[in-house]
Amino acid sequence: MIQPPPVLIVKAGTTDPQTVALHGDYDDWFIARLPGGTERCTVVSIFQGEALPDPRDFGGVIVTGSRFSVRDEASWMPELGRWMLDTAEGGTPVLAVCFGHQVLGESLGGRVGPNPDGPEVGTVSVDLTAEGLADPLFTGFTDRFEAQATHWDGLVRPPTDPRATRLAGNANSAWQAFAVGPLLRAVQFHPELPEAALRHLVALRERQAEVRSCPAGPRLLETWDRVWVRQRRGLRAAGPP
Repeated sequence: MIQPPPVLIVKAGTTDPQTVALHGDYDDWFIARLPGGTERCTVVSIFQGEALPDPRDFGGVIVTGSRFSVRDEASWMPELGRWMLDTAEGGTPVLAVCFGHQVLGESLGGRVGPNPDGPEVGTVSVDLTAEGLADPLFTGFTDRFEAQATHWDGLVRPPTDPRATRLAGNANSAWQAFAVGPLLRAVQFHPELPEAALRHLVALRERQAEVRSCPAGPRLLETWDRVWVRQRRGLRAAGPP
Protein backbone atom coordinates (compact mmCIF):
# COMPACT_ATOMS: atom_id res chain seq x y z
CA MET A 1 0.00 0.00 0.00
CA ILE A 2 1.34 3.42 -1.01
CA GLN A 3 1.72 5.74 1.96
CA PRO A 4 0.32 9.28 1.52
CA PRO A 5 2.86 12.14 1.47
CA PRO A 6 3.93 13.49 4.87
CA VAL A 7 2.32 16.64 6.25
CA LEU A 8 4.03 19.30 8.35
CA ILE A 9 1.84 20.90 11.03
CA VAL A 10 3.22 24.27 12.11
CA LYS A 11 1.78 24.80 15.57
CA ALA A 12 1.38 28.52 16.29
CA GLY A 13 0.13 28.15 19.87
CA THR A 14 -2.13 26.10 22.14
CA THR A 15 -5.79 26.35 23.02
CA ASP A 16 -7.14 26.56 26.57
CA PRO A 17 -5.26 24.13 28.89
CA GLN A 18 -8.51 22.63 30.25
CA THR A 19 -9.67 21.94 26.71
CA VAL A 20 -6.30 20.41 25.83
CA ALA A 21 -6.56 18.06 28.80
CA LEU A 22 -10.02 16.83 27.80
CA HIS A 23 -10.13 17.13 24.02
CA GLY A 24 -6.61 17.64 22.70
CA ASP A 25 -4.95 20.59 20.98
CA TYR A 26 -4.86 22.12 17.50
CA ASP A 27 -2.34 19.62 16.16
CA ASP A 28 -4.25 16.66 17.63
CA TRP A 29 -7.43 17.72 15.81
CA PHE A 30 -5.69 17.94 12.45
CA ILE A 31 -3.92 14.63 12.96
CA ALA A 32 -7.25 12.96 13.77
CA ARG A 33 -8.72 14.25 10.48
CA LEU A 34 -5.86 13.22 8.18
CA PRO A 35 -5.43 9.65 6.92
CA GLY A 36 -2.22 8.20 8.31
CA GLY A 37 -2.45 10.18 11.54
CA THR A 38 0.63 10.48 13.71
CA GLU A 39 2.76 8.30 11.41
CA ARG A 40 2.27 10.81 8.63
CA CYS A 41 2.36 14.13 10.48
CA THR A 42 5.31 16.08 11.87
CA VAL A 43 4.53 18.85 14.37
CA VAL A 44 6.82 21.85 14.82
CA SER A 45 5.95 24.38 17.55
CA ILE A 46 7.19 27.64 16.08
CA PHE A 47 5.84 29.63 19.05
CA GLN A 48 8.25 27.73 21.29
CA GLY A 49 11.24 28.54 19.12
CA GLU A 50 11.43 25.31 17.15
CA ALA A 51 13.01 25.74 13.73
CA LEU A 52 10.96 25.18 10.62
CA PRO A 53 12.24 22.30 8.47
CA ASP A 54 12.64 22.38 4.71
CA PRO A 55 9.03 22.37 3.42
CA ARG A 56 10.12 20.51 0.30
CA ASP A 57 10.44 17.40 2.48
CA PHE A 58 6.63 17.40 2.92
CA GLY A 59 3.62 16.95 0.70
CA GLY A 60 1.81 19.82 2.38
CA VAL A 61 1.89 22.26 5.30
CA ILE A 62 -0.85 23.25 7.76
CA VAL A 63 -0.47 26.33 9.99
CA THR A 64 -2.71 26.17 13.07
CA GLY A 65 -4.72 28.53 15.19
CA SER A 66 -3.41 30.09 18.40
CA ARG A 67 -4.44 32.00 21.50
CA PHE A 68 -1.78 34.56 20.56
CA SER A 69 -2.83 37.70 18.74
CA VAL A 70 -0.99 38.95 15.68
CA ARG A 71 -0.97 42.25 17.56
CA ASP A 72 1.38 40.66 20.10
CA GLU A 73 3.88 41.26 17.29
CA ALA A 74 6.33 38.53 18.25
CA SER A 75 9.25 38.38 15.84
CA TRP A 76 8.33 34.91 14.58
CA MET A 77 4.90 36.02 13.35
CA PRO A 78 5.86 38.08 10.26
CA GLU A 79 8.60 35.54 9.59
CA LEU A 80 5.93 32.83 9.51
CA GLY A 81 3.85 34.86 7.06
CA ARG A 82 6.78 35.25 4.67
CA TRP A 83 7.68 31.59 5.08
CA MET A 84 4.16 30.51 4.05
CA LEU A 85 4.37 32.60 0.88
CA ASP A 86 7.85 31.29 0.07
CA THR A 87 6.77 27.72 0.77
CA ALA A 88 3.87 27.87 -1.66
CA GLU A 89 5.97 29.64 -4.28
CA GLY A 90 8.52 26.84 -3.87
CA GLY A 91 5.92 24.22 -4.75
CA THR A 92 4.61 22.94 -1.40
CA PRO A 93 0.88 23.45 -0.70
CA VAL A 94 -0.07 25.40 2.42
CA LEU A 95 -3.34 25.58 4.37
CA ALA A 96 -3.42 28.42 6.93
CA VAL A 97 -6.15 28.26 9.59
CA CYS A 98 -7.48 31.01 11.91
CA PHE A 99 -4.31 32.59 13.38
CA GLY A 100 -2.39 31.28 10.37
CA HIS A 101 -4.96 32.93 8.10
CA GLN A 102 -4.51 36.24 9.95
CA VAL A 103 -0.70 36.16 9.84
CA LEU A 104 -0.85 35.46 6.12
CA GLY A 105 -3.36 38.27 5.59
CA GLU A 106 -0.98 40.76 7.22
CA SER A 107 1.87 39.54 5.04
CA LEU A 108 -0.31 40.42 2.04
CA GLY A 109 -0.93 44.00 3.17
CA GLY A 110 -3.94 43.49 5.43
CA ARG A 111 -4.31 44.46 9.06
CA VAL A 112 -5.37 42.23 11.94
CA GLY A 113 -7.10 43.61 15.03
CA PRO A 114 -10.03 43.04 17.39
CA ASN A 115 -13.11 42.40 15.30
CA PRO A 116 -15.33 45.54 15.46
CA ASP A 117 -18.41 43.28 15.32
CA GLY A 118 -17.22 41.28 18.31
CA PRO A 119 -15.86 37.76 18.63
CA GLU A 120 -17.17 34.95 16.47
CA VAL A 121 -17.69 31.80 18.55
CA GLY A 122 -19.74 28.70 17.80
CA THR A 123 -21.22 27.24 14.64
CA VAL A 124 -21.57 29.99 12.05
CA SER A 125 -22.81 30.37 8.49
CA VAL A 126 -20.29 31.20 5.79
CA ASP A 127 -21.07 32.38 2.24
CA LEU A 128 -18.91 31.49 -0.74
CA THR A 129 -18.09 34.10 -3.35
CA ALA A 130 -18.29 33.23 -7.04
CA GLU A 131 -14.54 32.56 -6.88
CA GLY A 132 -15.06 30.32 -3.85
CA LEU A 133 -17.73 28.27 -5.60
CA ALA A 134 -15.27 27.69 -8.44
CA ASP A 135 -12.31 26.87 -6.19
CA PRO A 136 -11.31 23.19 -5.79
CA LEU A 137 -11.18 23.59 -1.99
CA PHE A 138 -14.97 23.95 -1.87
CA THR A 139 -15.86 21.19 -4.31
CA GLY A 140 -19.37 19.93 -3.52
CA PHE A 141 -20.22 22.89 -1.26
CA THR A 142 -23.35 24.96 -1.61
CA ASP A 143 -23.02 28.74 -1.64
CA ARG A 144 -23.73 28.79 2.13
CA PHE A 145 -22.37 26.29 4.64
CA GLU A 146 -21.78 25.99 8.38
CA ALA A 147 -18.37 26.05 10.04
CA GLN A 148 -16.88 26.02 13.55
CA ALA A 149 -15.40 29.33 14.67
CA THR A 150 -13.67 30.82 17.68
CA HIS A 151 -11.72 34.05 17.22
CA TRP A 152 -11.58 37.55 18.67
CA ASP A 153 -9.33 39.13 16.06
CA GLY A 154 -9.85 39.27 12.32
CA LEU A 155 -8.73 41.01 9.16
CA VAL A 156 -10.05 44.49 9.89
CA ARG A 157 -8.35 45.67 6.70
CA PRO A 158 -8.28 43.22 3.79
CA PRO A 159 -5.12 42.20 1.97
CA THR A 160 -3.97 44.71 -0.64
CA ASP A 161 -1.75 42.28 -2.54
CA PRO A 162 -3.50 41.49 -5.85
CA ARG A 163 -2.53 37.84 -5.50
CA ALA A 164 -5.12 37.42 -2.69
CA THR A 165 -8.55 36.32 -3.92
CA ARG A 166 -11.46 36.32 -1.47
CA LEU A 167 -13.29 32.98 -1.46
CA ALA A 168 -15.77 33.29 1.43
CA GLY A 169 -17.13 35.64 4.08
CA ASN A 170 -20.02 36.49 6.37
CA ALA A 171 -21.39 39.47 8.28
CA ASN A 172 -18.79 39.09 11.04
CA SER A 173 -15.70 38.39 8.91
CA ALA A 174 -15.71 39.39 5.26
CA TRP A 175 -12.52 37.42 4.61
CA GLN A 176 -13.43 33.97 5.92
CA ALA A 177 -11.34 32.31 3.22
CA PHE A 178 -8.93 33.40 0.53
CA ALA A 179 -6.55 31.99 -2.05
CA VAL A 180 -3.06 33.03 -3.11
CA GLY A 181 -2.17 31.35 -6.39
CA PRO A 182 -2.65 27.62 -6.93
CA LEU A 183 -1.02 26.25 -3.76
CA LEU A 184 -1.92 28.52 -0.85
CA ARG A 185 -5.32 28.60 0.88
CA ALA A 186 -6.37 30.31 4.13
CA VAL A 187 -9.53 29.97 6.23
CA GLN A 188 -10.59 31.98 9.29
CA PHE A 189 -12.88 29.23 10.58
CA HIS A 190 -11.69 25.90 12.06
CA PRO A 191 -12.30 22.91 9.77
CA GLU A 192 -10.47 20.64 12.22
CA LEU A 193 -12.34 21.60 15.41
CA PRO A 194 -14.43 18.77 16.95
CA GLU A 195 -17.92 19.63 18.16
CA ALA A 196 -17.17 18.47 21.73
CA ALA A 197 -14.05 20.65 21.96
CA LEU A 198 -15.91 23.70 20.70
CA ARG A 199 -18.70 23.14 23.22
CA HIS A 200 -16.09 23.06 25.98
CA LEU A 201 -14.44 26.26 24.72
CA VAL A 202 -17.82 28.03 24.52
CA ALA A 203 -18.58 27.06 28.12
CA LEU A 204 -15.16 28.15 29.37
CA ARG A 205 -15.52 31.51 27.68
CA GLU A 206 -19.06 31.91 29.00
CA ARG A 207 -20.42 32.69 25.57
CA GLN A 208 -23.99 32.26 24.35
CA ALA A 209 -23.45 30.36 21.13
CA GLU A 210 -24.99 27.50 19.20
CA VAL A 211 -22.72 24.54 18.47
CA ARG A 212 -23.67 21.87 15.94
CA SER A 213 -21.95 19.11 14.04
CA CYS A 214 -20.27 20.49 10.89
CA PRO A 215 -19.45 17.93 8.18
CA ALA A 216 -18.18 20.73 5.94
CA GLY A 217 -14.97 21.02 7.98
CA PRO A 218 -13.78 17.42 7.60
CA ARG A 219 -14.87 17.53 3.94
CA LEU A 220 -12.69 20.59 3.33
CA LEU A 221 -9.67 18.93 4.94
CA GLU A 222 -10.25 15.75 2.95
CA THR A 223 -10.38 17.79 -0.25
CA TRP A 224 -7.25 19.74 0.60
CA ASP A 225 -5.37 16.53 1.39
CA ARG A 226 -6.58 14.75 -1.73
CA VAL A 227 -6.22 17.57 -4.25
CA TRP A 228 -3.32 19.62 -2.92
CA VAL A 229 -1.20 17.02 -1.15
CA ARG A 230 -1.82 13.66 -2.82
CA GLN A 231 -2.47 15.03 -6.30
CA ARG A 232 -0.33 18.17 -6.19
CA ARG A 233 1.67 17.35 -9.31
CA GLY A 234 -1.50 17.55 -11.37
CA LEU A 235 -2.56 20.75 -9.62
CA ARG A 236 0.81 22.41 -10.20
CA ALA A 237 0.73 21.43 -13.86
CA ALA A 238 -2.75 22.92 -14.24
CA GLY A 239 -1.71 26.30 -12.82
CA PRO A 240 -3.89 28.74 -10.88
CA PRO A 241 -7.62 27.97 -10.74
